[in-house]
Amino acid sequence: MRRTGLVYSKEYLLHDAGKHHIECGMRLSRTMEYLKETDLLSKLHMIQPKMCSEKDILRVHTKELLEEVKHLSRSGGGHIDNDTVCCPATYDVARLAAGGCIRAGDAVMDGTIDNAYALVRPPGHHASRNKAAGFCFFNNAAILARHLQEAHSLDRIFIFDWDVHAGNGTMDIFYEDPSVMNISIHQDPKGFYPGTGFLDQVGRLTGDGYTVNIPVPPGTGDVDYVHLLKEFALPLMDSFKPDFVLVCCGQDAHRDDNISGVELTENGFGEMTRLLVESAEKVCKGRVVCILEGGYELESFARSNHAILSALLGVSKPFRIEGEVKEGTDHILAALRDQFLHGLGAP
Repeated sequence: MRRTGLVYSKEYLLHDAGKHHIECGMRLSRTMEYLKETDLLSKLHMIQPKMCSEKDILRVHTKELLEEVKHLSRSGGGHIDNDTVCCPATYDVARLAAGGCIRAGDAVMDGTIDNAYALVRPPGHHASRNKAAGFCFFNNAAILARHLQEAHSLDRIFIFDWDVHAGNGTMDIFYEDPSVMNISIHQDPKGFYPGTGFLDQVGRLTGDGYTVNIPVPPGTGDVDYVHLLKEFALPLMDSFKPDFVLVCCGQDAHRDDNISGVELTENGFGEMTRLLVESAEKVCKGRVVCILEGGYELESFARSNHAILSALLGVSKPFRIEGEVKEGTDHILAALRDQFLHGLGAP
């Protein structure tokens, strides 16, 4: 069994976007209850988060964004946009979320644990260099990636994002950066938030080919995601030879989560985690940190988090994946391979 860390604090529940907002503290508290009920929590190494520094944030974001979130929180809260809402605690909790990810990365690097799951909020992958959006204030994965590169002298970071919404903020931050390979698999953004993350968005300048967007149609399920992972994303990771792997975990692609039309199950999330960890063990000593993004139907969310942690621990056999790969999925794979053969998406 691997040594798996879990970042969690009750302080993450203090960020409050409003009574009826789907990005709520119950997401985390229900998961923690479920981990206790199933006795998985006892197998995990708890990691107490600390707030990141403003310097950590400014490696990724502009001073203007930092000050906007700080000022809005300190002045009592308010809307950044229709969905992204500050309360008085938001600035500090967002720093605690990014800081929890940093603690997880440091613990993996110093050998205290083998891998980790940062069960943090608010989420981060829609936060771009200069804008908070989509429930996100600071980009947790990007902040951790830059910390790993600066504090631990790592060269190459691989990010795999399976949230049902494209990780547009992460794409914005690393779009010209060949040191970070960023792959996002998500529901087709035509008419779906955030309206970006198309196949032809592949990076720019020296970052050309290091951004990979895999848009899939509604109805796409476990077997299709696993197929795309095994046949394209993992071989790409092998060729990139990263020093560390980050997984942006958004369980809003679950079939019971009505925010989307994608039909994954907890088995799909578990199997993707298992495959990513096994591949990471070959290329970067198994250095993996999973970072929570979306997921809003509480029971399927809790079950999915349990599956992810079971796979990180290595206590589960391969998860049962049923069904046949859709013809459309093979068309997507062919298009990705065509880009790869022409130098796009390839280091």
